[in-house]
Formats: sequence, C-alpha cells, structure tokens
Amino acid sequence: MRTRTKIYALMAVLAVAAPVAISQAPDASAPAEPARLLHANAAAYADYQGKVSEIMVNKLGSSKDLEKALESFGAPNVNQLSSSWVSYSGILAAQNNELAKSIRESEAAYGRERVLLGLQRDLGYARTLKGGEDALQSILASTSRDAGRVSSAGSFVKEQSYTMQRLAWGKEKVKNKDAAVVALKASSRATKPVTDAMQKLFAGPDLNVMLASMSATPNAAENLWDKVSVVAASAPGKAFSTVSPVAVATPKLEVTQEFRGTANRMVTLAALHAIDADKSNGEQFNATMNDPTSLMCLEAAQIEMFGCLSAAGSRDEQAFCLARYGLRVPGDRNRSIAGCVSEITVK
Repeated sequence: MRTRTKIYALMAVLAVAAPVAISQAPDASAPAEPARLLHANAAAYADYQGKVSEIMVNKLGSSKDLEKALESFGAPNVNQLSSSWVSYSGILAAQNNELAKSIRESEAAYGRERVLLGLQRDLGYARTLKGGEDALQSILASTSRDAGRVSSAGSFVKEQSYTMQRLAWGKEKVKNKDAAVVALKASSRATKPVTDAMQKLFAGPDLNVMLASMSATPNAAENLWDKVSVVAASAPGKAFSTVSPVAVATPKLEVTQEFRGTANRMVTLAALHAIDADKSNGEQFNATMNDPTSLMCLEAAQIEMFGCLSAAGSRDEQAFCLARYGLRVPGDRNRSIAGCVSEITVK
C-alpha cells in the first residue's frame, strides 16, 4: 500500500506536467552495449581516493612531491570531481534491492516514459520509494568514512608543514609563484586522466566485490580505498579479495540542508541505473549527474586554495595551503576541496 500510494502521488504530478518526448529503450538487436555512464564517471572518484590513500601514509619528501600533491588536491577538474563523486554515490545506492524492485514495478505498471518523466521533474521522488532512504543511508555512511580519511590526510600534511620549517627544502622560497598558480589554474580546467586499471575495475565484475564491502565495518571500508593503490599494480580481483562484507548497525545519518538536492540526485541516479536508463536516456542521466551544489562548493574552495598559494612564500606555507584547502583540517571551518565531496551529513 505504501509504495502504491507513492506511485499515485507521482502520477498526480505527471497529470499536470506537459508531455515531453523521452526515447524508448534501445533495440535489443543493437550490435554493441553502451557503456554504463555511472561506472565510467565514478572511476575518477576512485582514482581520487587512491591518491588520498597515498598522501595519508607517505611523507612529502621533496618539492617535487609537494608539487605533485598540489596538482592532485589543489587543481582537480571540479566538474569531473563533482560528477564522479555523485556517480559513485549513485552506484552505491543502486545496490539497494528494494529500491531497484520498486522503480521497476513502477515502470511495469505505468510505463517507462512516465516514470522517467517523474524522475526528471521531481528529483526527490526516488527517495520516497521503498528502499530509497536505506539507499541514501549507504551513501551517507560511505561519505562519512571518506570525510574521516581526508581529515586524517589533512592533519598529517599540516603536521608536516610545521616540520618543513626545519628542513632546507621546506624553508625554500617559492620561485615564480604567480606563474605556478597560473599553471595550476590552467591544469584545473583540463579533464584528469583515470588509470586504465581503475577504468577496468569499474567496468568489470570485480566492482561487485568492492560494492559489497562498502557495507562492512568502518575499518574494512577504509581498507577498501587503501587497496585502490594496489589496483594500479595488480589484478583488481586480487586487490579486493581480502575485503569481507560485515553488515553492522549504524545510527541514522541526516543530510545537511545545503546538500539535500545533491542527495536526491544520487538516489535518482540509482533509480535510473536500475532501469538501464543510461543506455537509452543519456541526456537525462548526464543532467542528473550535473550537481550545482557540489560544483559551487568546489569552485569556491578552489578559489580559496589558489588565493592561499598566491600568498605562500615558502614550501612549508604551500603545504599548509594543501592541508587546509585541498584536503581538510579537523575543526577548521574553512571550505575545502576534499570536504565538498565528503561532508554532506549533519554532525
């Protein structure tokens, strides 16, 4: 009854909406399967988390190391990072069987066009379906763990910035810093490459092993991203073979007011994914992945990052900028790039 009532509510919205043309599912005789859009986009976020794993444990030992880290965390392409984070979250939500079943039942009962139009007109609709809120909880649990990771990385880099004040290369004055910032800005406008190994992981069957482990205990979930760096050097199956899903009860998490629209997009993507809409309605899929909230957050954080670097006169000061605006320093109220794609829960 509950699901049926929600479906009726959706149909009421559709009754007053102007009809629009939505393409039907592709012909089964098509020669090639289109790439799954969520999977293709999400690989960039996994690559990003792999870099977080590296900077969490590897000290910055030279100016070259610092410049590489500034490139990774200070100059990501914000459009790509936003889209890949939202896509990855959509994949996590799509693992909820109740949500997938509910949206498929809606499609069978009311037709594909109306369901797709409903998801387009009301991004909050998917969350009202059975399994929708549970799917959201899996997203929030994952992003909360990611927030802890980037905070640990930020703390580690911040401490190193103090240590650098006693090192010859750390005290070194930044030469041509204005030109360096201009170069970083230019780099941030380019789409960042994703390793072949990560692309293959997100296109292959080993992805299911990874997703299953996201319901594991917090420590096991953190170890999952730590294994991303292993993927680059070995088979994905081996990289994830030691991660065992262990379901645990967790307190219900809430979305911050600012990111409620983002959360709706993530669950809507899961619903679209469940009915294979990425194969037939790529334009709608891409529009849903384009999240203005996280994008504006990232753009603002990156501006602050570049401003900090413009004022930094030495390498240790650059490292502090990296910790504060590229990653995240616990307790710091400043907006950060990593924080924009990990902190969507009410604390």
